Amino acid sequence: MSLNDRDWKVLVDLFDRDDGDEIEADINSNLLWLTPEPCWEDDPFDFLREYL
Repeated sequence: MSLNDRDWKVLVDLFDRDDGDEIEADINSNLLWLTPEPCWEDDPFDFLREYL
């Protein structure tokens, strides 16, 4: 599916900004606050087995 003219304009405007480095730094700092999603195969309560 190809992009229409309006979509191309928005993409060009998005990447043609002077504050791209600031946006990248903001995204990176916010990603550090997120915890990784556990793998479905991992048992999140496995660490409790030795206490039970």
